[in-house]
Amino acid sequence: MSFKAFSKVTLISIFLIIVAGGVVRMTGSGMGCPDWPKCFGLIIPPTDIGQISWDANKPFEQGQMIIFEEQLWIANSSFDSDENYNSSNWTLYTKHDYAKFNVAHTWTEYVNRLIGALSGILTFIMLIWSLKFRKTKRRVTYLSALVVFLMGFQGWLGATVVYSVLQPVQITIHMLMALVIIALMVYLISEIPDDKKTTIFVFDKRLKMVLKLAIFLSLIQIAFGTQVRQLIDEIAKSFDYGQRELWIGLAGNTFKLHRSFAILLVLTNGYLFYRNYKLRLGFQLVNVLMLTILLEVLSGVVLVYMGMPALMQPVHLVAAAVLFVLQIAVYLQINKLSSN
Repeated sequence: MSFKAFSKVTLISIFLIIVAGGVVRMTGSGMGCPDWPKCFGLIIPPTDIGQISWDANKPFEQGQMIIFEEQLWIANSSFDSDENYNSSNWTLYTKHDYAKFNVAHTWTEYVNRLIGALSGILTFIMLIWSLKFRKTKRRVTYLSALVVFLMGFQGWLGATVVYSVLQPVQITIHMLMALVIIALMVYLISEIPDDKKTTIFVFDKRLKMVLKLAIFLSLIQIAFGTQVRQLIDEIAKSFDYGQRELWIGLAGNTFKLHRSFAILLVLTNGYLFYRNYKLRLGFQLVNVLMLTILLEVLSGVVLVYMGMPALMQPVHLVAAAVLFVLQIAVYLQINKLSSN
């Protein structure tokens, strides 16, 4: 496998984090593991409430967590419990007061973390591999190092999300950072030398100008989308995650702005598709981009008019991320032509 191919695999793994994060939000599994980076103080999460409950004559490991009297407690050391609960063996977990166990939520969140850990390992390997370019293509090495740093920062943000008990603002920042990392990865891949014959593109100044506008609109749309998502989270919580058909109607003007920008985004990207096809400019990613925006719109329509079905939420989120990345990729292709 070439370094470029490995970098693309790494990019896909980072995309999977967004997919997994969408599933976590869809299923309400964000607090399935109440601590970080372990899960109830364990490397392998519990599969039964009995594993995190106090019982007489039971062995406990240092750092293991239990739910006792609707609170989380951490074992001060490794010990075997006596016939009666001894509070001196335990320290109250004070980073938050969420103390519930749902095995499906726990393992959904754990898989999300495993994907994140795998991506982190892949980015680190990519950094080590990139050192071969430190003299011939130094930018590749620098970008690889920046991605590794931001992945570490993203891991820290993941911890703050847990400790905040899934505050919408924290979740939004966490998601936006994932988009930044993906954009950097696309830039990095575009900078890696490729020995294969490259596709011939035709430079078009107007296409570049409209694409800049499309990227700007996408950023605004993502910003409005995250605000809508925050409002929906709060509304859903107030309805105890029931009556899903009422959620969108209560999102107010923020949702209306999000919908209006969607129309602008469709028109702008539609023009990109038309111009690329009419002038035979050769940017095949523009065709994929158009298909992606149609999926984005379709998933949005389903969310609005079919009572916010849970499955459509991660589809809508991932489509937005893919659209943004495709726009960045096409812009980098055009920019290379204009600089030659």
